Amino acid sequence: MTPFHFEYLFRARDPDAVFAVYFDPEHQAEQDRRVEARRETLEDVDEGDVRRRTARVYPHRQLPVVIRPLIKGDLSYDESIVWHKRDHRIEFDIRPRLLDGKAQIKATYRLSQTKPGQVHRVYDGQVTVQVRLIGGRVEKAIIEDLERSLTVTAGCTQEYLDRRGLT
Repeated sequence: MTPFHFEYLFRARDPDAVFAVYFDPEHQAEQDRRVEARRETLEDVDEGDVRRRTARVYPHRQLPVVIRPLIKGDLSYDESIVWHKRDHRIEFDIRPRLLDGKAQIKATYRLSQTKPGQVHRVYDGQVTVQVRLIGGRVEKAIIEDLERSLTVTAGCTQEYLDRRGLT
């Protein structure tokens, strides 16, 4: 198990503005284009204080050349999220499909107002890959990829907030 922690500051009116953008289908499509992935929403249920969404995500990239002989499959994954609206928090459970259930990413995405016009995002959690000898290396690679993706998607979100006048 390898922990991770990433932070970002948005120029935004409030956490609700960032979440409104986060769940906007047009914004989601733009983020997916930028990180070169295709998303298939399997379930999206809004229960008032809680929203649950399950998706299967298909990145366009392939496994790194050094790992391909060791691990069969593609980089697709199942992503289940639960948005706790009052707490400004999303719980993530991400299951890569290539390791037969031996990999999991558990994360929490939290937003808080730091001052007028500024929202702080904290995204932290852990990656677990239960494969002897290479599990730690795979965990590290997943976290590096996650950091790259979060940087791209944060920039996309900021641009979207700016365009929509939510800053």
